[in-house]
Amino acid sequence: MKKILLIITFLLVGYSTWAQPQGKDRIEAAKIGLITQQLGLTSEQSKQFWPVYNKYSEEMQILRSQQREIRKGFQTKTDEQLRKDLDKVMEIKEKEVATEKKYIQEFLKVINIRQVAMLYKAETMFKAMLLKRLTKRDNKKEEDILDEIDD
Repeated sequence: MKKILLIITFLLVGYSTWAQPQGKDRIEAAKIGLITQQLGLTSEQSKQFWPVYNKYSEEMQILRSQQREIRKGFQTKTDEQLRKDLDKVMEIKEKEVATEKKYIQEFLKVINIRQVAMLYKAETMFKAMLLKRLTKRDNKKEEDILDEIDD
């Protein structure tokens, strides 16, 4: 675990000082580093894997975005509108499952089954680490605000 944190820290610090990318780019670079390391991708596998993964990620992001859009303003919707929205969300979730099934087959063309299984674990690990970091950052901001109020 220390090795993973070291790699992520290196990527975040090294990459940010090298190119000074925006926050989203830094997060993406850390994600790429973690997934590459966790899957043990060879350079040949990486060349084939990342274009497929990027398409998968893009399709999943579109579906998640559609769900978020449907969920907006639920407080002001009628029961009938909410029922229709719930049906739409369920349809989108079915599309997510279909997309995952499709991409498992695509991933298996470039990586082995153990690496595919590890991919899902690595994504979950990355989300947890990112959430922890963001929570820590938000708590730090709250402390800074409280310190300013006390002064």
